[in-house]
Formats: sequence, C-alpha cells, structure tokens
Amino acid sequence: MWPEVEQVKNENRFELVLSGNDVTERLEKEGQLDDDLFELVQLNFLRITKTCLMTLPDKFGKLNNLTNLVLQSNKIKILPDSICSLSKLKLLDVSLNELENLPNDIGKLSNLVTVNGSQNNITDLPSFKGCTNLAHLDLSKNQLTEFPDICLEGLVHLANVILSGNEIKALPAEVKVLSSLKVLDIQENKVKVVPGEITSCPKIKELYLKGNPLEDNRFRKLVENGRTKPSQVLDYINQHCQSAGKESGKGGKGKGKKGKKGSNKDQEMDDVDEMCDILKVLSVAEIVPTVQITSAIREIRPYIVCCVVNDVDLSGEKFRSFINIQTKLHDTVCERRRGATIATHDFSKIQGPLTFDAQVPEAIVIHPLTRGKEVSARELYESLKEEAEKQRKMQKRNTVSGIQKYLELVEKWELWPCLVDASGKVVSLPPITNSENTKITAETKDIFVEVTSSTSLAKAKEVADALLMSILEMKKQKSGGKAELTVKQVRAVDVDGSLRTVYPSRTDFNDMQNIKIVWE
Repeated sequence: MWPEVEQVKNENRFELVLSGNDVTERLEKEGQLDDDLFELVQLNFLRITKTCLMTLPDKFGKLNNLTNLVLQSNKIKILPDSICSLSKLKLLDVSLNELENLPNDIGKLSNLVTVNGSQNNITDLPSFKGCTNLAHLDLSKNQLTEFPDICLEGLVHLANVILSGNEIKALPAEVKVLSSLKVLDIQENKVKVVPGEITSCPKIKELYLKGNPLEDNRFRKLVENGRTKPSQVLDYINQHCQSAGKESGKGGKGKGKKGKKGSNKDQEMDDVDEMCDILKVLSVAEIVPTVQITSAIREIRPYIVCCVVNDVDLSGEKFRSFINIQTKLHDTVCERRRGATIATHDFSKIQGPLTFDAQVPEAIVIHPLTRGKEVSARELYESLKEEAEKQRKMQKRNTVSGIQKYLELVEKWELWPCLVDASGKVVSLPPITNSENTKITAETKDIFVEVTSSTSLAKAKEVADALLMSILEMKKQKSGGKAELTVKQVRAVDVDGSLRTVYPSRTDFNDMQNIKIVWE
C-alpha cells in the first residue's frame, strides 16, 4: 500500500494528494495507481498532479463522495466513463494532460461548478446540458473547431467561459440565452463575425476577441488595440454587429431626440439615485502600493486582487462584526477557502510595493496572527498540525476547527504562496493566515484588502465584490440610513511592470442592486 494511501486510511482522512517524482517512480514501476486508493470511499478531495499517469481505471466510480477531483499536469489521454457517476463532484480539473475529449455523459454531473480542461488536445465535446450548476468553464488551448454545446437555458449559473487558443470558427447567436454570462474569452480563434446577440446577455461585461480574423476591419483594429476596454468592444457590437431579424447598423440604443418623456426618465433615474447606497471608487494613486506578481506564483496561486477601503469605523462591536463577515464569506462564496481566501490589513502598516511570490515553506518567515513570535511557514504548519491532532483526540472526532482545517490546502504544493512587503517581511500566507504585524484593530481607519485564488481571476473578484458589499451593508445597518463607501484601486503587475489587473475596474460590480457606483 502506498504510504499516502495508508495514512489516509489509518487516519480516516477525507483528502488525498499524490504528486511529484516519488509518485511517478511508483507508476513507472507498477504501471498503475495503488488499488487500495479506490477503497477510500470517504474521500471528498483527490489531487493527482505532475506525474506520468496515462490511464485511469473504471474503479474511479467507487469514490462516490468526491467533490473535488484535480488531475492536473499528467499524461492522461482518456477519462473513464465512471467519472460521470461521481454525482457529488463540484470541481473537475484535468488541465495540462493529453485528452482528446471529455466523457460523453458529463451532463450527468449536475453538481459540477467548475470544469478546467485547458491545455489538452480536445477536438470535440459532449453536451453540458445536465450541468445545471456549472459556473466556470475553461477549455483554453485545445483544438476545438466548434463552440461548445453550452447555449442552453438550463445553464443559469454559467458566468465564465474561457475558450482562447482554439480553432473555433463561429459564435452562435444562441449565446444570448446564457443569462449569467459575465466573461467570454475567445481570443486566438478563427472567428470572422460576431453576432449582435452577444450584447443580449444581461450580465456580459468582458468579451475578449483579440487574435481573430474579424471581417470588419474597423472592429478588428479596435479589438487588437491593447488599450481598448471591454465595454468599448461591447458598445461597438451593439451598434454595428447584425443580429437575427435586425439590420446591421441599427443595433444602437438610446438614439434620437430627447423630449419630455426623456426628461421624465432622467428625473426617475435621479430619484432612484437618491435612494441608493453609494460605492465611490478612486483611481490608482501613487500613495497606494502596487502588487508585483512573480513567475513562481503562477503555477501555485496566480490570481490576486487588492484594494483599499477608506474611512472605516471598527470601534466597539463593529470590529467583531467585521471579523464575522470575513468568516462567513470564507465558508460561503470562498468555498471554505478552496475557491479564494481573504486577508485584511491595516493600510497604515503596509510598506509598498508588495510582491506576490511563491517560496519553499522553510524560507518563508512570518509572525502569524495571534501567535507570539516569528516562525517559518513549515514550523507553523507542523505546530498547527500537532494542535489539530490534539483536537481530534480530545473531541474524539476527525474534524477540527480554526485555521487547522485549512492545512490540507497547502500540502499539495512544493512552494507556498506569500505576500511580501517592501522591507522583505511576509504579511500574508494564503490560504492559512496573515501577519500579526499588519493586522486590523478597532482603531484601524483604512483597510488593505487582499483576495487570492488558485481557481480564477473571476472568483477572486467575486469574493472581493462580496466583501465590499458586506462592508457597505454593515455601514448601512450602523447608520440607519443610506451608506457610502470609498475604495481606492490597486494595480497588480508582472515583474516587467506590465499590467495584470486593476481592482475595482469598471467591468466589476455586475450584480449590485440599489447601489450607485461613482468613479473618480
């Protein structure tokens, strides 16, 4: 029995990680995975990465409690049909393999939220009709020639579709039925014409078309211009791209003379604005530090968004309320930190610029929250693990509370993510803890917000949006009336200084109702 499998069996654990050279050597010697693995029917998380694994047995169907299956960076050519019997599966990551297709019955996985099949050799796809909870689909860098079968009214949660780097020739007009679609990335394909129906998606905010042979020369130049905003692309489509049953050039909205009726509409909008809470966004300023993203972090936890929340009041019970907000978000929209992790810092204690890096855990030195001294990340991990074992024995059960329950999230990594300030001090160790040196207190006035994710930039932004809305709601409850929140943008850049993302941007805050966004 493989040692990792034996440990999970003996300790009745729910997570198993197999990765690296040791696993590859066993696979080369034995030709297959340990049969005892498939007796671990209690598993809900299985990660097999960076090995020479080429085939998967039908026994995978026995692991019917799996919610997360990560098979990234292997040599897998075919997925067994039995995977489609894993009815509880929420995350399927088969990126960086040699797959030519996905199982025909993938539509049976009604609980699937995220599918990542990027960087394979996939040429065609089954229907996702039954995947009614699907929210994120990444099939970038494959060999698809047709748009996936996802233009279905049942896919009411599908928000992010990443199809860049394929051979897709056309966008179907039926895409308009995707009521939750926010991001469609179809860069580097073979699309010549974009249907006007794309702007009928009520939540669409980001459409990426760069690298396509668009027939409309003016449109192609607009798309290829690196400074063009997604909103400008959508505006052009709305005004110039033909829809079914509509003549080209007549897709624009709001044209014509304004009469009395228009004035009444403006007055109605003013009345609505008076009733709305206000979120004021201040443009990037020199006093706000940038976050530099290193190449080392890209394989571990590549997504980060940050911002500064100004003029907060955390006095009295409001401090405890704010901490409770973070805890609740970690359990819900953050998917118990599997999707993303929030860290908040006292902005006055931040020394920028910051660097988001990945290092060996023995080299990361941090003063963890509520702990008395600096330790290495490895020492912290071992200490927390020991505390978790004591908890299990004392409570006579397998589950643990506190940050100990997140330790398994870093076990799969050889390098661990960390956010480092200009002085070289580690201020955050996601997804476990941040630093005592920059912690917020009841006296904090400005909060530096950090959200990181291994899943997607969209997930990081979704979490950051939710946190800002929760802070605004907290302010509203305390004031008893209309609330206003001021946020400063923060830029994330590559090591060469090129922009990766700015948060908040004008494409964010898609689902905010009764809130007026003011950009300054």
